[in-house]
Amino acid sequence: MISNKRKEIENINRHHEKDNDDDDSDGIDNGLLTYKKFKKDFDSGSTNYRELQIIAKSLGLASNGKKQLVYNRIEGYFLSKKVKNNLTNNETNQQEEKKEEEQQQPQPQEKQYILTFKDVEPVEIYFWKVFRNIVIFKHIFSNFKNKQYGYYDLIGCNGVFLNGKSNSMEIIIDNIKSNNNNQIIRNKYNITNIINKFKKNDEKTRSFYNLLFSRYSSTSTSLPIQLSSTIQFDEDIDKWIQRMIENVNFTALDQFIKFFKIDSEVIKKAIKIHVKPSVFGNTTYDKLKIYNYLKSINSIPTSHKLLPFISTDLSAFLSFDNKFKKLIKSYKRLIESTNLQERMEQQEQKEKIKIHPNNKKYYEKLNQKILELNEIQTSQFTNDQLNSTIKNLLNHTTPTSTSTSTSTSTSTLTLTLTPTTNLTITTSTASNNINLKDIIKKFYKSICLFFYCSVYSANERLFRKPLLYYLNFKKESVDKMYERVVNKWNGRSFDHQLFFQSILKDINIEKNEKFELILNVLDNKYVKTFEEYDHYIFFKAVFSSNDIELIDYFLKKIKQLQLNQTQKITKYPSIGKLIGDYCHLIDKKEILDFYFQNYRDECLFFKDQNEIWKQIQLELIEHYEYLMDSIGKRCKLDFYRWFDQNFLDRLNIAILKPSVYSIGFDGYFDIVSEGLVDSNIKDNKENSIINFLSNAQLKHPLSLEIFESSFNPYTSKMLTFIKFLFNNISKESIETKLKVINLKTDNKSFEEINSKIELTTTLTATTTTTTTTTTTKTTTTTTTTANLLSPKKSKDVGCLTIGKTESFNFTISIRMLLVCLYNLDRVDDIIYLFDKLPEVLFNPDYFSIFTNEYCIYGISSSYYLELFINYFIANINDNTINYLYNCLCIASKKGYTQIFKNIISSDQNSKYLLKIQTKSNQSSLFNSKLLNDIVVKSINSLNFELSNLLIDFIDFSAKDKNSLKMKILKLK
Repeated sequence: MISNKRKEIENINRHHEKDNDDDDSDGIDNGLLTYKKFKKDFDSGSTNYRELQIIAKSLGLASNGKKQLVYNRIEGYFLSKKVKNNLTNNETNQQEEKKEEEQQQPQPQEKQYILTFKDVEPVEIYFWKVFRNIVIFKHIFSNFKNKQYGYYDLIGCNGVFLNGKSNSMEIIIDNIKSNNNNQIIRNKYNITNIINKFKKNDEKTRSFYNLLFSRYSSTSTSLPIQLSSTIQFDEDIDKWIQRMIENVNFTALDQFIKFFKIDSEVIKKAIKIHVKPSVFGNTTYDKLKIYNYLKSINSIPTSHKLLPFISTDLSAFLSFDNKFKKLIKSYKRLIESTNLQERMEQQEQKEKIKIHPNNKKYYEKLNQKILELNEIQTSQFTNDQLNSTIKNLLNHTTPTSTSTSTSTSTSTLTLTLTPTTNLTITTSTASNNINLKDIIKKFYKSICLFFYCSVYSANERLFRKPLLYYLNFKKESVDKMYERVVNKWNGRSFDHQLFFQSILKDINIEKNEKFELILNVLDNKYVKTFEEYDHYIFFKAVFSSNDIELIDYFLKKIKQLQLNQTQKITKYPSIGKLIGDYCHLIDKKEILDFYFQNYRDECLFFKDQNEIWKQIQLELIEHYEYLMDSIGKRCKLDFYRWFDQNFLDRLNIAILKPSVYSIGFDGYFDIVSEGLVDSNIKDNKENSIINFLSNAQLKHPLSLEIFESSFNPYTSKMLTFIKFLFNNISKESIETKLKVINLKTDNKSFEEINSKIELTTTLTATTTTTTTTTTTKTTTTTTTTANLLSPKKSKDVGCLTIGKTESFNFTISIRMLLVCLYNLDRVDDIIYLFDKLPEVLFNPDYFSIFTNEYCIYGISSSYYLELFINYFIANINDNTINYLYNCLCIASKKGYTQIFKNIISSDQNSKYLLKIQTKSNQSSLFNSKLLNDIVVKSINSLNFELSNLLIDFIDFSAKDKNSLKMKILKLK
């Protein structure tokens, strides 16, 4: 037996390159090992580990890892080959059939050839003709601003790109269709990110995945040659099935199976080898959809039967924030996934006794509920109802009659406990009067019973229905429901909060019952279960209801209780403190008016010079100002809570209305100004900063050290602010400031050199308008000329001068000055400054940081990067050679292949840049190690097309070339 295996292995080594892996063959055809022969003769347990390694190597597979891993790798290879052969055979048969049909058709006297484009609109053909013409393409895009943000430079589909661009799918589709050398998708990790991102089950997403599979398969003729060897779905079928299941993407998995016509046995094997059984144990709504789908096409291996929902979060299925249609689908997926009748029988056999009477009772209840739901027709559900949340439906439920629906077919919910469970939900024209709340309750009850029978029957203590289930479906008094909270939920603070808020906001509960609840809490009826220090939970529930009647009743009862208490014993806070503590919950003007008319003397936020106004929601500030102005009172603002989220917005409001606000800042405000700018940039509040700087003059220059640490993460958020800062700053004024640095460099020691410069931003009506236009495009807040340039009179308030600001100063480092100019598309100005002041800008202490990889990598485009490279080549010196090398490293890391192709096409540049410096070639700039590092960066970034281009062109030794190629093979 061993000798026979040895012969087979030798045959593999001699013949494995031949493509004859037909799974239906009875033996080894022409000496080749087939899937059946492999499974028959090479058992994972008895086969020698060394023999498996030889087979793996002969097939071009990795041979490292444990024995079972190597075995699974070989098995997966054969499964993929089977799918590929089936796909090829199908296409061959279709081509032969098509050829026969064409031969049978009468031949025209003169042949006419028509080029057709599948799935492409006629007008789109002209677009692609322009798009693929590099000369026209570059000419068009050279006229666009913000070239560094052009999508044609995007390399790789990472989370930043996929989540940061709302049209990321369209960009990928355009890039695939363009079929140019600059492909966004570079490797399998990019594909995995795509699978993790696009999961919606609609026609657009399904079409997207079909395009993806057609381009990245071994039969594709459109794919660039360099990518076809690294990404082929049909060469790695089992691994892609694993990735789609683990990323819980039903749409991709469904289209993948259909596109490549993968049979159930291949899917079963792939799941068994690569997907852990526990994946389906932690059951979610979306995982259930995949599980039921695989089950419906008979593709679930016996080892992966759905575990009994051990790690399932019941609250996710029963959330009242879910849409009604999701509740129906949850019910469907749960019931379809499990044969409850079979589970009952298995439990009886396992225990060798009849099932516990209580458990049997629950199974019977569930069966009864399923039968009841089978009788429900869904014609009374409108699209609005199906797309509404359960919470909203329960707050507006009335008996509903039959309503118009988009479908006219008739069927019912059909569910049984038999192995052939079936469920359909369509519409019927039958007239019906059914209470929607009762229907929702039946679905909830069924899901609860299902989980109890499947998971919690062995330990009833662990099972409890959500609190909202009792609050919405149990027809009990408020007192009775509160007892349930205490008995079933042990009276936790969170449950008390949920209970009080739900009761007080429920429009279906009578006001008298709510009044009774308030009275019972204040009279200590629940003192044993509701501690006094937890009263703030109840207070918050009352004020958050924003119900004037409830709040008024509550405050009057508090007042009565306080009158009955001695001065030394004050159980509850004062009325004024209560209202002030919860004023942030006020969400409508009527509540403010209510306090103003009835509790003005008690309310702290109606006092003169109060600071509590900062807690009132910004949407209500204008009405609040009107009330304060009507009684001649003012609010106070200092910088004590400068880090609050809306502080700068409130400061801008206060600056514009000095009759209502008094502002007082001492010298410490200069210290916190940087943090204020930083926090508002992170919160996308660039307009708030611009408003502030336009209406308040700092007595010291604004330091922009924040740019040093925060520029990279917040580049797009800062763009409007940067435009505002540099709008009226010319390159000549920057040159003047840099000349001062140059003088200091010549005459002072290094320690005395100040690497920062101070610039002045001039504010004019034109500046304001420009800023406003830009801001309007990028944010929802609009800024007008009027509110930027008022008030007219200046006023000193400590370290600030409030009033119309004509200009302000700021300091910025030379490095960040260059970065800002770059992001404003003022690269021509950078080149101008290079020429005028090379001794300053090319000073390693200043400029080297700008060209460091971590800085320029995040902002560079191929367009500008090539511009810098060409400039450094034309101005080579001891400093610029280092900057040139850094730019080449970035181009390699980002996969800008065209930059290197342009260098190679130039005989002079290629000799300087991409040939190794030796004794015989002193004209070259870089030694072997530096050039090797450039190639390694492209390999580590999985840009293999560029890697192979550089390996072939650079005159590395044979040893170095082999070493680099091995790095590529390991990452493929």
